[in-house]
Amino acid sequence: MKVAVILGSPRVTSNSTQLAEAAVKASGADSSEVSKFHLNSLNIKGCHGCFSCKTKTEVCVIKDDLAKVLTTAAQADLVVLTAPIYIGEITAQQKIFIDRTFSWFKPDFKSNSVPGRLSPGRKLLFIVTQGNPDSSAYKKNVDAYVGYFRAQNFTAESFIVAGLGGDDVTVTKPEAVLEAEKAVTSLLKS
Repeated sequence: MKVAVILGSPRVTSNSTQLAEAAVKASGADSSEVSKFHLNSLNIKGCHGCFSCKTKTEVCVIKDDLAKVLTTAAQADLVVLTAPIYIGEITAQQKIFIDRTFSWFKPDFKSNSVPGRLSPGRKLLFIVTQGNPDSSAYKKNVDAYVGYFRAQNFTAESFIVAGLGGDDVTVTKPEAVLEAEKAVTSLLKS
């Protein structure tokens, strides 16, 4: 099983990264099949809105480090995205990745009953962490992203962990690690 882990936190050892590691371990994937990308360490650019991925090619035409991430994720059986909530929204790093997956939509995506170019059967788990103790505070935002990936033919689910600070999630909320493991196991069974 090919797994792509796309880490959206600027911190290398963030809570969302630790939860992604737990989810990947629970997936049972062999380490040789897991590709991890820490977006903050890459040279990436936002979507230019050029529509070349609809008119000239089927992939994003921007030549930066995100090109490999997009290719790897498009070919993965399981994609694990992570992002903490910063100032009411997911991090800019993860938003850039999501925006660039626009290339995964067909040219007639607005009217096509199957708008995504990727073949069905892929799974996506979006792990979101936040300091706000109210887990529903940003759920609408997260649900919108999950819906976006479902339109691209993913079976997609989110997992939100609220009430976190900068401390180690494995110490402060060990139950969250177990929930991440359960979330990916459930997703893979669906």
